[in-house]
Amino acid sequence: MTQRESINRLYDRALISANYRRYFDDSGYYNFGYWDSGAKSQKEACEALVDELVGRVANRTGRILDVACGPGASTRRLLRYYAPGQVTGINISENQLAAARERAPGCGFALMDAAQLGFADDTFEAVMCVEAAFHFNTRERFLREALRVLKPGGSLVLSDILFRSFLKPIGDFGHVPPANFVESIADYRAGLEAAGFESLQVEDATERCLKGFRRHLAGWPASERKQGKISLGQSLLMSAISAAIARHFGITCKAYLIASARKPLAPSKP
Repeated sequence: MTQRESINRLYDRALISANYRRYFDDSGYYNFGYWDSGAKSQKEACEALVDELVGRVANRTGRILDVACGPGASTRRLLRYYAPGQVTGINISENQLAAARERAPGCGFALMDAAQLGFADDTFEAVMCVEAAFHFNTRERFLREALRVLKPGGSLVLSDILFRSFLKPIGDFGHVPPANFVESIADYRAGLEAAGFESLQVEDATERCLKGFRRHLAGWPASERKQGKISLGQSLLMSAISAAIARHFGITCKAYLIASARKPLAPSKP
């Protein structure tokens, strides 16, 4: 099984599971979210993460590319800031794209590899990627492609994860190419700079995103039980599963980053 097939299998299955749909309020989101916003649910935290990224876009008057859009929840959120004709989403799963087309009508969608963007140079004013670049083969190729398709002065905004080095031989069960393991925030910033970006901002958002998600997930089954939505037995089972998932991400994830950068207005001098 190729890496692409493995990733599609992982997410296509997860996104239709009953527990996933319940936890994310059947929203189509599938990320850790942003918890400094006063979010009360995982859906609200995911919406806040998109809002946080869009807030870092320098120019919101042109076209934006939603990279690894999944089933379109992030794309639909972009419609709070953009007209549908300004928004394009890409993904490697046709199943997820079918859902995205229903969730965000009027937007453009394409089956496309983030590391091989099929767009002309200088196409977009902004490129957004929510919690997916660590999957790409490779992140470095994606960054260079993002720079290419951005117009001069255009913005790249993304959230991303740094994984612990002990996972590198297995790539977090095959879903993270070894080349995407970055040791530090400083190294991540250097990667953006090496790709040709400027005006770099790379922030450690582990507390605001990853840890907030872990806390909420661990407490969610008890909250569902308190509201009478599930039985005691269901609550105990779901608590064990939620705790295991939260613990897994605590062990495997080193840091959660929010980053923004811009394409230079003029080509760099040799």
